[in-house]
Amino acid sequence: MSERTRDMTLMVAVAALLLAGVGFDALTDDAVPAEGEQAGSIFYERAEFCPPPALEEDAGAQLSVATASDGVPVGIDPLTEEPLDLSAGTTEVREVTGTQPVQVEGFGAPVSASSAQFVDTSINKTGAVEGAGAGNCATDASTSWYFPSGDSAVWTDYRLIVANPFPDEAVVKVSFITPEGEEPSAQLAEVPVPSGESEVLSISGSAIPQDALSVRLNSVRGRVIAWKALWTKPDKEPPGYEFSLGATEPATTWYFPAGQVSEDARQAITLMNPGEEESSVSVTLTSNEAPVQSSKLLEISVPAFTSRELVLADRLDKKNSNPGEVSAVVTVDNEVPIVAESSLVLDGETATGRMTEVGATHMSDSWLIGPPASKPIDEFVAIQNPTTEDVTVDLTVYDGEVGSAGSQNDDENGESGSAPGKLQDVVVPGGLRITVPIGAFTGGSPVFIAVVADGDVVVERYASEQGRSDIASIMGQPDFGRPLAK
Repeated sequence: MSERTRDMTLMVAVAALLLAGVGFDALTDDAVPAEGEQAGSIFYERAEFCPPPALEEDAGAQLSVATASDGVPVGIDPLTEEPLDLSAGTTEVREVTGTQPVQVEGFGAPVSASSAQFVDTSINKTGAVEGAGAGNCATDASTSWYFPSGDSAVWTDYRLIVANPFPDEAVVKVSFITPEGEEPSAQLAEVPVPSGESEVLSISGSAIPQDALSVRLNSVRGRVIAWKALWTKPDKEPPGYEFSLGATEPATTWYFPAGQVSEDARQAITLMNPGEEESSVSVTLTSNEAPVQSSKLLEISVPAFTSRELVLADRLDKKNSNPGEVSAVVTVDNEVPIVAESSLVLDGETATGRMTEVGATHMSDSWLIGPPASKPIDEFVAIQNPTTEDVTVDLTVYDGEVGSAGSQNDDENGESGSAPGKLQDVVVPGGLRITVPIGAFTGGSPVFIAVVADGDVVVERYASEQGRSDIASIMGQPDFGRPLAK
């Protein structure tokens, strides 16, 4: 090989290395992501990110972790120094303190994690509020987060918990979307979120008092994770705490398994359109027995950069005015996606309080679903079957700190273990929904439930919190779960 040929070969090799380096920097530079970009597990393939408590005092958070795979080492940073050995069918529970977000990482297999939260605090001159809520941990970071349901009334304290799991500082901004249009927030126009830390943003302190307030958070730099924490004490409704993980993008279909329209329950679905075109939306409801039809829930206009709250009872005919427990599907008619969130206020003799949840965007035949409360009582799983075919479902109760709930609560057939007979071969008719009581099998322990079906369903879990007058709900995480050996 001549000297000239060697020089040319060396130049080509150096150029290739430089181009590869530029490509790597472009892929891994977290400082300036594209708008709407999600982490997509590029950096943390098997990690979930969980929130700290909403307040340093007068609040608490409990982390629950599970997996559908056997023998998974799980790191819980910063709560454990060494990875824990977590097997399928067990739930690991940890109290969360401080202001740092928690990273849960499965080494070799994915994990599912959720956060049960509570507050015992006050709202200005309105007085003391106690309540419980729950939300999933996040599998992705994003440059955009959406929260349709909320308000900034004088009886409400509304905050966002914003976590930054990445090595570089993030900067975020908040805007408000109301029935009249979008309003930027001058006070929350450029908020830094340090690396590995979280910031709690006061929405109530940054917006004028109003009864309907949707919130959009965008990153100016970096990617973040955001949860809603809202406690309220209205004059004519029960007080309580609402907690949920936000949505990262609009969609054309949203599913809500758990809901109720009755004399004791007020359910509303808030539609948020963050896009530049008007959206047309229809809502279909089903009870345990039949569809609940109403022309007032069809082709609802949601103009660009606005939100609308649909109080379901106000949109039902007199013959369907009290259908009881219901599931809902929100569908876009004209392909302009929106974000939807359900809120339920319950004021009955056996249960009282508030719960809210951003909907699920797709169905699955396998789910893992965390505990909705740190000490759940009166606990249920709502299973929605939006398909036309009957679906058979098996529910598996994971073990917790106090041992197997199934072994402590034998069913009437004498069966025990993590898959009690009453929770097997549960049929959900096509197009309908059911509610499965699970309190007798969880024994009041904050344990995970695996839901495995022979067709696609959507699941949500709700309960009251022992010692607090409030209810809480949590959506399942799809594409997880398998039945354990019976």
